[in-house]
Amino acid sequence: MKQKKAVIIFLVLSLLATCGLITSVWAGEGSRGGTFLPLGWDAEGEGMAGAATLLIRNDASSYWNPANLCFMTARRAMVTTTKPVPGMPASYSTFSIGTSMLGGRLFRGDKTDMHRAGAALSISHLDLDLAEGSAWNESTVGFSGAYSINHYNSLGVTFRILRGWNDLDNADCSGMALNIGWTAKLREKLWFGIVGRNIYSRISYPVRNENIEPSWNIALSRNDIYGRVSAEFDLVLKEGEINRVLTGTRIVLFKDLMSVLGGIDRRLANGKRTIIHFGFLTHYKSADISISFKLDPEDAFDKQTFLSIGYTI
Repeated sequence: MKQKKAVIIFLVLSLLATCGLITSVWAGEGSRGGTFLPLGWDAEGEGMAGAATLLIRNDASSYWNPANLCFMTARRAMVTTTKPVPGMPASYSTFSIGTSMLGGRLFRGDKTDMHRAGAALSISHLDLDLAEGSAWNESTVGFSGAYSINHYNSLGVTFRILRGWNDLDNADCSGMALNIGWTAKLREKLWFGIVGRNIYSRISYPVRNENIEPSWNIALSRNDIYGRVSAEFDLVLKEGEINRVLTGTRIVLFKDLMSVLGGIDRRLANGKRTIIHFGFLTHYKSADISISFKLDPEDAFDKQTFLSIGYTI
């Protein structure tokens, strides 16, 4: 009974938030100060246009959906790097490490895909050189935890500590943000999930306080179609309206060796446009390497390349 109440409460909060009853200061993609933009996390997730709420089930789940940490089968660590603004001296790097815990969930005497709990540590850093020798730096540290309340539902949370510093007047800042996630198995190979990013945030500058606008991903995925294809569809809501539509796919070319990634990010606000993503994921023994490309010629970020290296411990 307690488990059912927890799921109901989580659903009610999610619906209230997506209807705009939980609001925050309008801040574009980041805070009004332009800090802590959502620059993505790993090459695999970016290769699927960020439609990774359900398809990513490793340490990168600390960013995409902390509830999925319950699906990890082994400890894993990963580093990612990209140049967020092509043609400028800038770099964006991430590191994450995660594991599942407390054994697998049992269903009718057999283990399911879920473990009872999962945890992860995630770190990101943005380094951007501005004109006349000025610099812009941002770092985040995230602590994530997940718990599966039964063999087909898991809940997760990520608490992030934010720090920004640069050479501009009154622009240094610090703060925190909270993300939550829920993943549910509807039937064999069919999954549903909700992720709330920055549902609570506070950024403190020397002369003011700000918030990061919250967003909600509502996702549906179909996994292992013909044993090779997985696809996901996400609606991204901000202020109670659909802000973006994401579709992503992962196709296994050679099992346990290589997959291709593809996705479309359809922006419906802040400059309507369609952004194309694609990439590759390779495995060799305990290591995996992924590389992906984001093509957005109508934006200042233009083209981006993400490179990730993961290692199963």
